[in-house]
Amino acid sequence: MDYAATVTMWFGIRTEAPGSADIGILLRAEADDRLLLTLDRDFWQIALQRRDPLLRCGVILFRIHPAVPTVLTPVVKRVLATGREWVGHVSAVSLDEIRMVRVPGRL
Repeated sequence: MDYAATVTMWFGIRTEAPGSADIGILLRAEADDRLLLTLDRDFWQIALQRRDPLLRCGVILFRIHPAVPTVLTPVVKRVLATGREWVGHVSAVSLDEIRMVRVPGRL
């Protein structure tokens, strides 16, 4: 997975489509094979309540305070460098741990 493209997608949504519906952002991440990096807890719930499993994307929720670039940037780099399989998972990251949950399908 191209993590630089993931960040580019985030930047694109922030600048080109502010206010986009969360479900639409998750669907776009799935369609484009992207990781969704977020500070928004709503994505955790939306991903776990999906009818279909995440087959092509993953959600990483950062629970970092304060959520400022000087604190977030090194954490994001460290997390992405772990080599974990993020696709199909919703993950919560704090300064101390990474919690991963496989997104079940409800077919």
